[in-house]
Amino acid sequence: MSDEALSTRVADAYEAYFGTAPEVATSAPGRVNLLGEHTDYNGGAVLPMALRGLGVGIAIGRGPEPGVLTAYSDTFHDAETRRIDESAAGRWSDYVLGSLKSVAEADVAETGARIALITTLPMGAGLSSSAALEVACLRAASTLFQRPMSAVDIAVRARAVENGFVGMPCGIMDQFAVSVGKPGEALFLDTRTLEHAPAPALPGHRFVVVHSGVSHQLTEDGYATRVAECAAACDALGVEMLSDLGTDDLDRLTGLSPVLERRARHVITDNQRARDGLAALKNGDAPAFAQLMIDSHASERDDFEITVPETDALAAMALEFGALGARQTGGGWGGAVVALVPDANVATFGEAVTARFPDARVLAIT
Repeated sequence: MSDEALSTRVADAYEAYFGTAPEVATSAPGRVNLLGEHTDYNGGAVLPMALRGLGVGIAIGRGPEPGVLTAYSDTFHDAETRRIDESAAGRWSDYVLGSLKSVAEADVAETGARIALITTLPMGAGLSSSAALEVACLRAASTLFQRPMSAVDIAVRARAVENGFVGMPCGIMDQFAVSVGKPGEALFLDTRTLEHAPAPALPGHRFVVVHSGVSHQLTEDGYATRVAECAAACDALGVEMLSDLGTDDLDRLTGLSPVLERRARHVITDNQRARDGLAALKNGDAPAFAQLMIDSHASERDDFEITVPETDALAAMALEFGALGARQTGGGWGGAVVALVPDANVATFGEAVTARFPDARVLAIT
């Protein structure tokens, strides 16, 4: 579904639920991460891609009651009512409430607000549904209440909502890819400096995103533990962030505990893989990029321990189904696998995946 179609659909949902047309309707895409996993909160490099046809649509208007936010999800046919001065409560509307508090708390306190949302992103797929929701809400609220922000400003603000209000200690990759990235185009980002640049496509190849059928919710799994382990490794190594270290420093890790050694090795090597991946894209070297994906998945599995048997099997079998490389994408513990597939193999690849893995489904081809 195009951005325009998603905006139209959510505007219709708003009018059907609230009985009046919204004042603003907008959307934000999901993203797939090609290389560089869990490197963003370590100040490293990442290589995500905003997705075509998968995203979150938001329609917004002023409400009838000052200080009151009514959020309606047309996807889940559920509505929640919150006050703008509330704290997070572990509900899906936290993302909406936090976004509005971030950009327009005083305005909503005065006028109230009503929001409708639609998502075409599957929850728990590792495709940044929460970041897309935050960015779409910020775009809508900043337009409605005339608080203009750049795409980078929105990304920074969205991450602050996730960290400070929702309580998820993520890096900035998801929000940046969703806000700044162009759907269907890879984006190289140095998460420490926020320097970024578009990355070229690989002629004759497509990235295919496949949901494994195993969903995750990062606030309920080991994500915060991995953040804490990386911080502990930094303390032990005497560095501010693991991105201060390169592959020439791997021998320094031998003094760490086995767990911290593995965690640090993954971050350092995946950081380098993201940078090498950019070079491979610039050189049009599909086999080199594919090998980096294979190596990245092995590092996610063995060193960072964030894969599950289903994504391990799917990534491995993808190579037999015609992919050159494949890896789990997203925060981990389930979600989606992204595979690099030659154009000639795309159709048979999808058929083979769904035949071998009945719970899996192809989400995007880009």
